[in-house]
Amino acid sequence: MTNVVLTLGTVAFQNFEVPEKIVFGGTQRLAVQPLIGGGRVVNVLGYDDGAISFAGIFAGSEAAQRAQTLDVARAAGAVLPLIWDQFYYNVIIASFAADYQKPWWIPFALSCVVTRDPVTESEITPASYLIGDDLAVVTALLGQAGIPLAGLSNPTASGLAVAQGMIAGAIVSAGTTLNGSANAVANAADATTGIAAVNQLAATSGALAAAAAMSGYVNRAATNLVGQLS
Repeated sequence: MTNVVLTLGTVAFQNFEVPEKIVFGGTQRLAVQPLIGGGRVVNVLGYDDGAISFAGIFAGSEAAQRAQTLDVARAAGAVLPLIWDQFYYNVIIASFAADYQKPWWIPFALSCVVTRDPVTESEITPASYLIGDDLAVVTALLGQAGIPLAGLSNPTASGLAVAQGMIAGAIVSAGTTLNGSANAVANAADATTGIAAVNQLAATSGALAAAAAMSGYVNRAATNLVGQLS
């Protein structure tokens, strides 16, 4: 999964941090009533999302900072967007355990409780409401991502296509900047240069996390809008 973009809140996982696997799923609540003489009546009561869990290793000069960011979010009970591949959830970190071995090498494991599953909701909620909700999240992330999008209040298919392209470009650009900042940290000639590089690394990581989250919501809004118009 090393080439998968995974973000949780403002943390964009990279390199050793990207987990080998992500466990997700859940159950369907059922009321099963056996019948006399055989057979049964099954009533479907609704889905129940299970915990989403994964583990990795924070590595590099900002390993402790990134681990602490997630631990603070756990303590605060904050609702965070969790995005990877085509999956996106709103979650709360239920548990976070970090094994501080060295300042630059911190294995971790975490488990999240799903507060909202937009993919499942799309099957039971009118598309028009979903589009508005998704674009409201995107608008809230604009400042952090640093992407100047417009026209989200009255979206069109062509406008969302432009937004998708801009977000994709921003993700590529942020990834390039992250690599450059990491090299700058590793090769810093003095403390001042190193601190500046670390700050740039942290800022770019936050921007990448926001852009990756925006991508999932804009993509779904575009899909729902096309389906609504067809």
